[in-house]
Amino acid sequence: MSDLRARLVEYVRTPFWGYHPLATPARRLLIALVAVTLLLDSIGRATNGGTTGVESAVVTTTITVSVALFAWRPPIAAIVLSIAGIGAAVLGVADSLLIGAVILGLAAYTCSAALTAVYAAVWTAWLIAMFARPDSTFEPLGAVIMAFLSFVSLSIGLAIRTQYERAQMLSTQLEATEREVAEQLRHERDLIADELHDIVAHEITIVALHAAVLERTDDSKTRSQSQTAIREAAVQALTDIRRVLGMVRGEENLAPERIPSPDGMDGTIAAVTKELAQAGIRVKASVPDDLRLPSTSLVALTRVIRESATNVLKHATGAREVRIVLTVERGWAHLEFSDDSPPARTAGLPSSGYGIMRLHERFRLLGGSFSSERRANGWFVAASMPLEA
Repeated sequence: MSDLRARLVEYVRTPFWGYHPLATPARRLLIALVAVTLLLDSIGRATNGGTTGVESAVVTTTITVSVALFAWRPPIAAIVLSIAGIGAAVLGVADSLLIGAVILGLAAYTCSAALTAVYAAVWTAWLIAMFARPDSTFEPLGAVIMAFLSFVSLSIGLAIRTQYERAQMLSTQLEATEREVAEQLRHERDLIADELHDIVAHEITIVALHAAVLERTDDSKTRSQSQTAIREAAVQALTDIRRVLGMVRGEENLAPERIPSPDGMDGTIAAVTKELAQAGIRVKASVPDDLRLPSTSLVALTRVIRESATNVLKHATGAREVRIVLTVERGWAHLEFSDDSPPARTAGLPSSGYGIMRLHERFRLLGGSFSSERRANGWFVAASMPLEA
């Protein structure tokens, strides 16, 4: 009921010259009906022996032709019909009263409420004028039937317009829902892609590097360390893959605030320190003791550390030391990750650049900044973001 009331209010508020155009099939049908009516009217006038007056012929033809204007400009058609109705009332022409009653529904469907009311008032005045004339042949019952037909026509026109507008509204809502679902699916695909990238880029990088170590060394201690690293990375990768599959099946939350490491910042730095130490790289970390970060900021910053550590293993061969500096001041968190690798040396592992691209996008959306560049003394990564992002 409230939906119907809202649509009626919107209809009443339609601008005076506003209109709802007819569909192409309706236009063609209307023009065909007008053409047939004109043809039959012409035949009738030609065969009635000239008993029809000139005024009646002019008014009737004008009204019939004006109906065709609804195919292009309904407001103009309604105005011309109103003028013709006034002329018919003054001249005492009643031949087209029935057509005028039927057209009331067409005006209600296509024209604004105000213009429809104007046309309805003119038609009512026309009917009253014909009934009140001294020489009128209208019976009271005939006037009532004519008024009833006009009411039925008006009701049908309003009902069709209301249903059409409801269909349009539902179509718009459906399109908005489809866009929202598509956006949500894209967002979830991005999250799953991020998780898979972390698994492939981080854990598999460790496996590949230590597998290469096993091929190049016969030292039992080194081989044992590499085998341990491979085993731990493989187990972690399997765990992460199961977690991603759980997301795909809907068993785990896909919210971006989900913490990738149960130990937060300290756990992430500890894991990175252990992994880089197995590759002979020292880690010096400086993190505030009383660090308290929102979950969104924590996720973003730990991803920077994990991605940067992976890139050190893949692209910074020869690095001996990594520095991680995290500071919080004036509502912003600043992270710097740097290494001392010599230029033009990599581990020879393929790179897609997906991780860096996604970090750029993540920090942009959070209102922060991210940069990664090669300097003379090694790679340098800087990330900043507001804590209220």
